[in-house]
Amino acid sequence: MSSISYVQTFKRLLIFGSVGVCCVFPTAALADDAKDILKAMSDYLAAQKTMSFHYQSALEAVTPDFEKLQFVSSGTASLTRPDKLRITRTGGFADVDVSFDGSTLTVHGKNLDAYAKIDAKGSVDELLERLVGAGVEAPGADLLSTNVYDLMMSDVTVAKHISSAFVDGVECEYLTFRTPEIDWQIWIQTGAQPIPRRYVITSKHVGQAPQYTLEISDFKSGADVAKVSYNIDIPTSAKKVDLSELQSLDELPAPTDVGESK
Repeated sequence: MSSISYVQTFKRLLIFGSVGVCCVFPTAALADDAKDILKAMSDYLAAQKTMSFHYQSALEAVTPDFEKLQFVSSGTASLTRPDKLRITRTGGFADVDVSFDGSTLTVHGKNLDAYAKIDAKGSVDELLERLVGAGVEAPGADLLSTNVYDLMMSDVTVAKHISSAFVDGVECEYLTFRTPEIDWQIWIQTGAQPIPRRYVITSKHVGQAPQYTLEISDFKSGADVAKVSYNIDIPTSAKKVDLSELQSLDELPAPTDVGESK
């Protein structure tokens, strides 16, 4: 192989490898079926009356010194439509159990030995809308809605089907979407079960473009979903507080711990 051919080959490996700093996409990037694939995922999720999955999330923060930090947590989610939801999350700064039984939202901060309860009668969709209205918006929560497509496509200006890909050995379709404020990517499993396997949100107008990454595994639906209680057993030692007092349940530590995030 000539030196010129070797350099060209190495550049191609960089382009498609994990250390690449620039990208040249295959012609599949011009495909116009990204919206159709996302809609199929949305319809599939909405049709599931019960479902559960494990997840791992990674939230990036940037310090005043432009050091990018990544805070990783993991947990489980169980959903019974229209009005039951249970989510757990364990990370380095929080150990949270959240339950909604159709009438009450309970948030238990195990690491704080404290909990909060608020009246929230309605469906899971209505609960998510209320939380967003109150400024409590968890990235990836749109995937629990019965109308995933419309929520995720809001403000989208560009949609691309980049290529096929593999996440944890499972074949997926790799899609990218752009909005004025954020860019996001999603990897949707191919075949009869088009579930999201990986979801990445990039805050492109924030210094160092921090990302939020959500990876989903062990997805189950219907009769395969293990029985779960939508009522949390609160220890007698736990103190009841206002929901606003549980701000330290965030995935990020307090700014004083790592410097204010940018």
